[in-house]
Amino acid sequence: MDLERFLKPIYSRIKLLIGRAIINGSSTGKNPCVDATLLADEKRTDIPLVQQFGFSSRPKGKTQAVIVFIGGSRDNGVAVATRGEDADMVANLAEGEALMHSPFGQKILFTKNGDVEVTVKPGKEIIYTADTFTVTGNLKVGGEVTAHADKLGLMVTLTGHLHPTGTGPSGKPTPGT
Repeated sequence: MDLERFLKPIYSRIKLLIGRAIINGSSTGKNPCVDATLLADEKRTDIPLVQQFGFSSRPKGKTQAVIVFIGGSRDNGVAVATRGEDADMVANLAEGEALMHSPFGQKILFTKNGDVEVTVKPGKEIIYTADTFTVTGNLKVGGEVTAHADKLGLMVTLTGHLHPTGTGPSGKPTPGT
C-alpha cells in the first residue's frame, strides 16, 4: 500500500479543520448562527455561533471569524471566535486589562488599576432598570443630578431645588459646598 495515497485524505481533512472567514450576516435567539464566506469564496450558512458563557453578541457583516469544522467536514462547522475591524473597536489595552465594546461606541473597560470605566456616545444614557441602586462609598457627579420628586412627575435638580424653612423657601444650593 502506498503511504502517500493512504495519508492524502487524512491530510486533506486536517487542512479543512479550521478556517478563517468573513461573516456576511447573523441571527439571534436560542441558537445564534452566522453566514460566512471562507477563503476561495466558499459560502456557508447557518453555522452555529458558540460564545463564552455569560457573554452574548451578534456580529455584524464584515466581521472576521474563526470556524472549526468538526471532523474536517465543511458541513459541520462552529464559529468559535469573532473580531470586529471597525476603528471604534480597536483597543490599546495595558497587559491584563479587559474591554467589552460594540461598534456603536459603548464600552466597559476593566483597568489594570481596578477601575471600571463605562462609556457611551455623547447624548446617550446608561440605563439602570432595577428597583434600587445602591452606592457604597462616595459618589462623584460631574453634571446635573435630576430626580422625579413625586407621583405627579415633577423633576427636581440638585442645583435648582429649594427647601421649605420656617421663614419661607431656602436659597439655591451653592455649588461646591
